[in-house]
Parts: sequence; C-alpha cells; structure tokens
Amino acid sequence: MGRAKCYAIALVLLCLLLVVKSSVTQTCGKRKVVNQLIVNGTEAKDGHWPWHVAIFHNNARTFVYACGGTIVDQNTILTAAHCLMTSNGIIARERLVVQVGRNRLRVASNRVQEHEALVLIVHPEYIVNRIQHDIALIKLAADITYTDYIQPICLWNRGNNLNLIVGSWGTVIGFGRDETDETSDTLREASIPVVSHITCIESNRKAFDSLLTSNMFCAGNRDGVVPADNRACNGDSGGGLFFNYNDVWFVRGVVSFTKPRQNTLFCDTKEYTVFTDVAKYLRWIGQHIHGIGGQPVAVEDSNNRKIGLLPMSTCGANRYASRNESTKPIMLGYPWMGLIECTKKVTFDESILCQAALISDMYLVGLAQCAKRIPKCFISTVRLGDYDINKSKDCAQVDGQEVCSPPVQTLRIQSVIAHPEYNQPRYANDIAIIRLRDRADTTWINVKPICLPVTHELRSQKSTHYIHTSWPLLEFWRTDTSVNLLERSIGEFIDSIECQNMIRAANITIMATSRQICIKQQNLRSESEECKKAFAGTPLQLVQQVDGESRYVLYGMLSFGPASCTHLLPDVYTSVPSYMDWILENIQE
Repeated sequence: MGRAKCYAIALVLLCLLLVVKSSVTQTCGKRKVVNQLIVNGTEAKDGHWPWHVAIFHNNARTFVYACGGTIVDQNTILTAAHCLMTSNGIIARERLVVQVGRNRLRVASNRVQEHEALVLIVHPEYIVNRIQHDIALIKLAADITYTDYIQPICLWNRGNNLNLIVGSWGTVIGFGRDETDETSDTLREASIPVVSHITCIESNRKAFDSLLTSNMFCAGNRDGVVPADNRACNGDSGGGLFFNYNDVWFVRGVVSFTKPRQNTLFCDTKEYTVFTDVAKYLRWIGQHIHGIGGQPVAVEDSNNRKIGLLPMSTCGANRYASRNESTKPIMLGYPWMGLIECTKKVTFDESILCQAALISDMYLVGLAQCAKRIPKCFISTVRLGDYDINKSKDCAQVDGQEVCSPPVQTLRIQSVIAHPEYNQPRYANDIAIIRLRDRADTTWINVKPICLPVTHELRSQKSTHYIHTSWPLLEFWRTDTSVNLLERSIGEFIDSIECQNMIRAANITIMATSRQICIKQQNLRSESEECKKAFAGTPLQLVQQVDGESRYVLYGMLSFGPASCTHLLPDVYTSVPSYMDWILENIQE
C-alpha cells in the first residue's frame, strides 16, 4: 500500500444510524456484498470495503490520485489534514474530486460515484511541520447514494483508551505504492497490529520521540511474523484503519505518516505507521455532521425565498411520461429550448449563436461564453418554442397524426449576468443567467420552463446516462431539410478522471473540473451521412420526481467539445447543480 506523501494512513471510525428517503434503516459498518480477498497486501474484492474513498487533486490539467478517505455519512468524508494541503495552504475545493465505490484506479466502472467538495474542514489545530491533529473532513456538494458497493463506516464507540486496542489487529486499505514503489491500480488491504507508544518510540526514537502524541498511535509489523511490507505507504494517507466487532466495522485510525527510507520520499516498510486516533476527535467530528440520515433539504436557507420565483409546481413538463425516453416524440416534448440570437453591429443581421434553457417566464440559463466571445455582434433576442429552425410554422407527424405548434416567441433580452470567474481556468465557470425584457407566455404548449435542481436531493442525483436535445451543427452543410429539426440523444457519463485523461491525450489545453459533466459523444453517423455537432449551450437533462410528479430537471449546459465528431474526446457540460446557489442569488422579481 502507499501514500501520496511520507505520511501514514489516517483512520476514521464512525457509528451513525442513517435513515434514507426510502425510510429503510441504513446501518453503518456493514458489508452488503459477501466476498473473500498494500505493500504485499492482498487485493480487495469489489464491495469488500464500501466506505473507502479515492481523493484526486487536479494539478496542471491532470487529475492525480492523492489520498484515501472514509465515508462517514451521506455528505461527509473523513481523511487526513495533509491530504487537503498544498504548498500554498488548503487546496481550492474546485481542484479536488472525491470518488466513492472505486476498486480500480485506472478502470472505469458504473459503480463509481463522483462528487465535488462543498467545504474543506481542516482541524483548527493542525500543525504541518509537526504533523499534529492530522485530521480533516470533506463536506460534499451532493449526497452520496448508498449502494451495495457504497456504504458508511461506523465511528468508534468503544472508548478512547489506547490500551483497549494495543495488540489488536486492524485492517488498513488503500491504493498506495506497492512493493515496486508504484501506485497500486487495485485497492489493497493489509492486517496490522497496534503497538504501544513505548514500543513505537523505542523502535526509532529519532523518528517518533518528538512527533508522537496522545492523539496518535502506531501500528505495523516489525517482528517478522508477517511480511514487514504488509503495511501502509505513500498514497494510503487519509485512509482508515478498521476493526471488526460482531460483524460491524469501525474506524479507529486515519493514516498520517511514516518515516521515509533514506534519501527517498517513499515510506520505509520496516518502520511503524502512525495513525491519527479518531477516538480522540469524535466531539470535533460531531460538530460538523448535520442532518443525520441525509434528509433532502433546499439549498442555502437564505435562497429559499428565491425558489419561490421559480415555477416549481409546473416546471419540466413531461408530455409523454408513460413512454421510454428514446421513443418519445421530440416535437413539443422539450418546450424549454431557447435559441440565443446575435445581431451584427454593422449590418444588423441576426444569426443563431447558442442555446439556452428557459427556467421561468423571465429567465433562462445559458453560457457565459455566448455573451463574451463574439466581439462583432451582441446577443439581442431569444427564440422560444421552435422545432424546425427554418420554418415559420412547425408541424410534425406524432403517432400517425399531424400536430402543429403555436408560433415561435421571439423576445428581447434585457440583461446577461455571466459568472464572474468565467474562463478561470479556461472554460471553467461557463454559465450565465439571461433576463428577458418581457415575460414569456408559458401558457403556450410549446413554451414551458424546465425544473432546476433546487433541493439537496435533486442536486445529489447522479446518472450513468443523460438526455441532451439540440439542433445540429454540420461539419459540411447540405440542403437536407431534416438537419434543421430539433434532435435528441442519450449520452453516457464519463467521470472527471477519465475525461481529463482523454483531453490530455489529445494535447488540448483545457482542464476538466468537478463542476463539469463529461459525456461520451453519441451523435456519430455512418460514413455516408453528415457528422452532426450540437450547439453550445445544449441542455443536459434527467427525468426526476419533483413535487410527486415525473418531470425534466436541468443538469448541464454544453460548454466545449472537439471540433470534429469523435469517440476519442468527450463533450463537456457545465454542471448546473454546482451553481444553484449562484443562480438563486442572481435572479430577481
């Protein structure tokens, strides 16, 4: 096993009774998958350690595995404080990605859930140089969905006397460096005994005498009973040391540090590993665990009144709710689609610039790039309720009958509020709020708003596939009139780590972040047909339960993608749930 630094593995013990929305009792520390399987440690089988977390840092366009962690509840991760630090202090939360349910670092799996951080909480008395109080919590922006492969651990509840566990064998897990000093692709586990402070200090006074405190303990093998390398190493930091009592697992330690080998940064497998003693921090942890059970609540209380400006009782109309998505008629099926028109400053000609999504009769959500990237024109109007962009009257065959929609509403734009941190880094924070001068008439069947993920529950929804709807852009324009029609496709989700690897392999200088959603391109045609690309601002949607009804909810807006159609590169969408607080702060009466 290994660590990202010369620090050992931190353990987290948590015993919480969680009640999920389904009203089914959720218990901690219980394996749901029955399986039998760190340096020389054995490979852990899928589901064997469902509370383990992989933490990644985004460094210069590359997601790098940094540390382990442990699921405490649906939105809290326990880890080591040093796992959240850089040379400039605490890492920016936008540069950190948390993945749960991962058993392989380099192999994608639909069991994995990816989460962005909302708040990073480092213990207030953490001392970097002396490695004291090396413990931290990550509060997630969205709730974890528990599965057989993703479960919380129990916090230690058996007292904080170290003598109770001295001589006991715990299990440490992680993706840390293996016996070849390479980061392990597979999650590994190792059983190690806890030793007394005296034993630890006397084993190497120079390494431990000045650092070891009563809030730490040592564990490992130095007597040859089992392989000495069967322990934590670089990359295992932040992960837990776990103990089993009556088939329930508890976290007692968090990997903190080990002594490095001479003239290297790698751990010395002949030395003990030092753990932060979770039992000494239960009160501090408890101060940051709110809403046991992870019940869904609206985002930021101060914005609750703003939610009243959104049509939550009528949004996301699902006209064909009884049908499978791929068989639903497209016409009148997605009535929140908006086309942003750009007026040239010299000729005053108008052209379609990008797409946006109607969220109320006064507002749309779009992209910041659409307001900033065209210096020779200005966005002037929004077209709502369109289907065939080249016809003034839209009609189509629906279930064998011709159905026509009301005319398009073309409305003037009053203002555009682009996110203040747009393009920092490139294409990041690519989102804008568009306010209309006059209200859209949402009583028309072809003009309806989509729902926003305003509750914590909706923000927490993760899916392997998303719905996107767009008018296509052609690489080679032809006269075929079918290319002017609104189209729908189902896109497959790609996690941020795989997404960034694909972008980097193509030598593109764009950094995918945890506030974006990467989608595999699905719109390739045969060689005899045109390759169709979507407009910037194409909405990404899911059907969710809102106020007891099946409705469409907006989850993303297409921000950038490859210039050509290819499966080698993904389309990248701005994640709308990541910006819900900002959206609510900026909409007005």
